[in-house]
Amino acid sequence: MTYFEDKVKGVEPAGQEKSGAPAANAELQRKQNGRWVVAWKAPLTNDVAPVDAIIRNDGAYFVTFDDWHSLGHGPNAVVIYGSEGERIARLALVDIVPANYIEVLPHSVSSIHWRGDPRFSRDGKHVVIPVPIPSEKFSTPRTVDLAISLADGSVSPLDSAAWKKAVEATSLVRTARMAEARAVREAFFAPLLGPRENTQRHWHIYLREAVARLIGDGNTPSTTVLRSPGEPDYAVSESWIREALLEPTGDKVALATLSESNLARTLAKIAPKITPDSLSQTTIFVAVSDKYWSDIVAAMRPTGAKLVQLNPSIPLEQRQERIERRYGSSAAGLLQSDQGVLGHPAGSVALLAGVLCIFLAGFWMACRRYRRPS
Repeated sequence: MTYFEDKVKGVEPAGQEKSGAPAANAELQRKQNGRWVVAWKAPLTNDVAPVDAIIRNDGAYFVTFDDWHSLGHGPNAVVIYGSEGERIARLALVDIVPANYIEVLPHSVSSIHWRGDPRFSRDGKHVVIPVPIPSEKFSTPRTVDLAISLADGSVSPLDSAAWKKAVEATSLVRTARMAEARAVREAFFAPLLGPRENTQRHWHIYLREAVARLIGDGNTPSTTVLRSPGEPDYAVSESWIREALLEPTGDKVALATLSESNLARTLAKIAPKITPDSLSQTTIFVAVSDKYWSDIVAAMRPTGAKLVQLNPSIPLEQRQERIERRYGSSAAGLLQSDQGVLGHPAGSVALLAGVLCIFLAGFWMACRRYRRPS
């Protein structure tokens, strides 16, 4: 923990005691006449430790890979040491694969997952690293082997044709991800309606976004979706609704369903089991049309809950502070770039007008959206 605290504060070497070594050290030992003898001992370029290391059988080369807790980042993606511990080559990831290739590799919060398990080549002159081939699929990716010379750190593919295809795949994946990001951005700016697909996943997404547009980020409620009665695993979803109301984990709950009529019946069945006024400090957002709203209000009134209707057919405008938080205060300029978020002049004007209308029509829209029981 001290290591991360020091990194945040800019203290180097991070996480080290005053009397500790400023960097990682390595020691190579050989077995001679039944005894282990130190062949060399030298500092490594890693401030904490490498993630992986391999040594050639004759001890002539020792190779480390990446820095602890930051795979793929920094200057130590691959470091080659010689027979006396001397450093021969030090490569950052950008020295091994192009920057646009790195961009589409799998990323986590702290790491770039750029390689499989390294090995030495059969002739012992190279270290071979399997590198994932970029793909939009979430299955285990295929890999292409890159070879790094132990003598000087130069990089070359084992199969040039395979590497060419991998690079071509990078361009395709990058284009697809840019299109996906553009679509996400468009949806973020556009008025929100109920999901086009009546699936549990899409209703969860709708609930989270709808509530955020109403009350802002930072206080996201639990979201629960009631399945259709005919589904084999329906019963467990009804128990989720019951738990959300009888044992709420916070002061806000959001409900949706694949069958509105069934949600109204289910709430009417569960409500009598809830202690009167026990939900007086709870706000319940319910995604349901006008047709069933009055039934739900009547059923839930004894609980004391504050009910807020999310009518899927009434558009919810985006909040200005969310636009600024995600895209900066110059969001209007963002809309104008590249012919606007929608990619054409008419779409740009429409979106910009929609953003400005947040201020002009906010109260009027709120009156339409917020329907609370009297």
